[in-house]
Amino acid sequence: MSDSDTVAHQYHALSSGCGFVELANWSTITLAGDDRASFLHNMCTNDINGMAVGDCCEAFCTDVKGKIVGHVLVTSCADRLVLLAVPDQADTLISHLDRYIIREDVQLADATADYDWFAALPGDTRTTWGDREGIPYVSSNADGIRAASLIGVATADRQRTRDSLIEHGIEQCSAAAWELLRIEDRFPLFGTDFDTSNLPQEVNRDDHAISFTKGCYLGQETIARIDALGHVNQKLVALQFAGDTVPPPGTELRRDDKVVGRVTSSCRSPKYDAPLATAMIRRGANDEGTELQSELGPATVIGDA
Repeated sequence: MSDSDTVAHQYHALSSGCGFVELANWSTITLAGDDRASFLHNMCTNDINGMAVGDCCEAFCTDVKGKIVGHVLVTSCADRLVLLAVPDQADTLISHLDRYIIREDVQLADATADYDWFAALPGDTRTTWGDREGIPYVSSNADGIRAASLIGVATADRQRTRDSLIEHGIEQCSAAAWELLRIEDRFPLFGTDFDTSNLPQEVNRDDHAISFTKGCYLGQETIARIDALGHVNQKLVALQFAGDTVPPPGTELRRDDKVVGRVTSSCRSPKYDAPLATAMIRRGANDEGTELQSELGPATVIGDA
């Protein structure tokens, strides 16, 4: 089987709900202490106080000006909160959060070396794996890529977990197959599709990662003002290209001979049978149905990223 055929097979396994992928080297941060939930609630865009044990939510950690410091998936455990982020983010996030701990009973720790993470479909892998295997784990359903199960296990249990998932009929898939699904499902990555120069609403995850009713938190004033204004000056959107060439990241997109944005992620989409991309596009050119031009031909905005 060729490499492309293998990726296609694995993509089908993931999209049909019987595959898993390892999230290699993703950053893991734990928050312990009696004030952990109220502290993080005051430091990010989502409602942490409303989480029950086993819940998972997506959130942005923001600075005092409302700019993004990090993008995290938060899992609530009985004795701690576990934050999962893209690789190489633990030091930055811990440093940012630590400076705001004054009298709160909160202990931050970089647990990246202690955990290995798997994202698995079907969405609730605990029904087929879970407690039956006797492997201690952190598990929650993430409202990200098709509500995949996030499974965090001790590094020493990585191989046993991998073998167990396979034994339960859940196929191991590659990062390349996962990337196809990620782009199709419009799940953005910090450092790839957006960074610290962006505001949360520009990432277009309002329904998933921002609570507009939770009250005050660091950066909330800017985010609330944008919500009242009703728009941001740019946002991530999904684009379908008319040609056959997958546009590389950085490809310029134009409207009326003006550069209005650039591609951030791209793939040849099995779902659309066409090149698909995520791009940060200026206001006035990012409405659904808008046609943009590039050196590879026209591209049409097909919806929010």
